[in-house]
Amino acid sequence: MKNVKTAKFKTGTYKIDLLDGPVFGFCEDPQQTATLHMAIPNGGTKRDLATCVHEMMHAEGIPDRYLDEERDAAIYIARLLWRMGWRKTAR
Repeated sequence: MKNVKTAKFKTGTYKIDLLDGPVFGFCEDPQQTATLHMAIPNGGTKRDLATCVHEMMHAEGIPDRYLDEERDAAIYIARLLWRMGWRKTAR
C-alpha cells in the first residue's frame, strides 16, 4: 500500500497515521481540534479494510447513527469490496 501522509475529506484535511497496535482506528472530530488526525490499520485483513472505510466515513461527516451501531455501514461496504477482490498490495 502506498504511504499516504494526508487526505482531504468533507470535514477537512487529515494527517494519516498507520497503526500496528491494539487500537483499530480513530478519526478526530473537527469540532474539537484544529489539527485533524486519522489512524487506520497497517494490516490487510477484511477487518482492517472495514476499519479504514469506517474512519473515512467519519471524516466525510457521515452521522454516527450509521457507523457506531450494531449495523455499521462500513462493515457491509468492506464485505462487498472484499468479495470484489479489493486487497492491500505491497508497493
